[in-house]
Amino acid sequence: MDSGFRVGIVQHDPLVGDVAGNTERIAREYERTLESDPLLVVAPELALIGYPPRDLLHRAGVLDAQRAGLETLAERTADGPPLVVGAALPATDTGPPVHNSAVLLRDGEVATRYHKRLLPTYDVFDEHRYFRPGDEPVVVTVDGVEVGLTVCEDAWHDAVITGQRRHETDPLAETAAAGAELVLTLSASPFSLDKPTRRARRFRDHAERTGCPVVFTNQVGGNDELVFDGHSFVATGDGVGDRLAGFDSETAVVDVPTADHRLARAGDRDTPDGQASQARQALGLGVADYFTKTGFDEAIVGLSGGIDSSVAVTLAADALGADSVYGVSLPSTVTSQQSVADARTVAENLGVSFDVVPVGPAVETLRAAVTENAVRLTGVAMENLQARVRGDVLMSLANERDALVLTPDNKSEAAVGYCTLYGDTVGALAPLGDCQKWLVYELAEAFNESPPADAPASSVIPGSVIEKAPTAELSEDQTDADDLPPYEQLDPVLEAYIEGGRDGTALREAHPDEVVDEALSRVTRAEFKRRQTPPPLRITQKALGRGWSYPVAAAYDHVIE
Repeated sequence: MDSGFRVGIVQHDPLVGDVAGNTERIAREYERTLESDPLLVVAPELALIGYPPRDLLHRAGVLDAQRAGLETLAERTADGPPLVVGAALPATDTGPPVHNSAVLLRDGEVATRYHKRLLPTYDVFDEHRYFRPGDEPVVVTVDGVEVGLTVCEDAWHDAVITGQRRHETDPLAETAAAGAELVLTLSASPFSLDKPTRRARRFRDHAERTGCPVVFTNQVGGNDELVFDGHSFVATGDGVGDRLAGFDSETAVVDVPTADHRLARAGDRDTPDGQASQARQALGLGVADYFTKTGFDEAIVGLSGGIDSSVAVTLAADALGADSVYGVSLPSTVTSQQSVADARTVAENLGVSFDVVPVGPAVETLRAAVTENAVRLTGVAMENLQARVRGDVLMSLANERDALVLTPDNKSEAAVGYCTLYGDTVGALAPLGDCQKWLVYELAEAFNESPPADAPASSVIPGSVIEKAPTAELSEDQTDADDLPPYEQLDPVLEAYIEGGRDGTALREAHPDEVVDEALSRVTRAEFKRRQTPPPLRITQKALGRGWSYPVAAAYDHVIE
């Protein structure tokens, strides 16, 4: 293979289901690459329909639209380089109805199809529900170079899921053995913290053991609760180079190195951001795309004056712009004046619209009505009445303004059920729902160091918010520590249980028994709440959303403890 084999990478942010629009965007970016004379252009996995399409794949019209999209794109290659694009293709005979395919378009027609061989069915993935796996490698000749085609999970053949290797077949090795000199991997690889670094190391290792450079082309953008980070690149056994942008669409033409064209080691070009910076970028993209792709223009956030709502509204302003965010303080009779003042300060520092809507009178009216006609509300029931009135106000404002409510609840609270159904959990999306409490504080510091671009203040979240004890403020002098173990003890247990998969015995070896007992009991009992709350934007390897699938009507405490 000659040095300087030029590949155009279209790092694409699709709108799921919008096959015609996605086709048009890919065609436009394909034309842009022609200015740099690529020999081959590649777009991500399922780029025509967007990933994940889920049950859209059961609709015949979707497959027809992709067929038309492929024909449109193929016409562009009549006078240009070949294009490899991801699409769902009909399967024949019995079994799942479609293949997840990489399609080579050349000389004005569909020239070659490769069907993804390894189908992930774990965590957020459910591909065996829809796709039939391929059974053999595909290698094509492009300008004298043997190019192998693979798709996403094919490169994760050795992934260990729940303690066991998931796949036996190694598609990249088999593709190299079939004669490939260069491997393309079309991907829709969701983001999690530090995954760009882990991914780069994996593909460097693939390139080293197969002897083939790998062009990794990844989807970018937010699709429901999943965020795709892009970070497409070229990998060899010596390193990772020509990395495309993270968390943004980009089209670039790269030179794929040969064996005698050395790259810097991966560490030289892959200096990862800290987790707070990664989270900020991922969550910002997730929020921005959620609003753009659902057609809403304004976010509403209930501002309590606490750390979670302050970070949530700052994140919204950062992602959408201050003009598209509306903050509302909803004080009751037990809300301190400091909380209202802090909420106002955060809104002013961000430049977002802000109103104060007292809910005390409404709470008292409802309490009196229930007491007169049913039973006197006390304790938690009375506390939660306040939260639910706030939820009603927020949703009413959203209806009136044609806006979406963002819930500020974090992962620590969601895990143990420290939230009020139909109260602080109302909304369309939980941008902090996969952020433990410690990360919420780190995000606050990150936003203070680098505020949203249009914020009028140089520091947006005041020290009085960051330093106050966490509180739901539903009763006098209430703090979270009255009901929960301290977050500095609770968070490590939750992370080890949820993301690390450790059960009670292992957890008690590293953490206080009483914290482990409280955490596991609460996580189990709160399952019914999580089923009814907004989806969290996923930024860890195990979010409490679509990848967390535990029964509600069940008893398994004795098994996990």
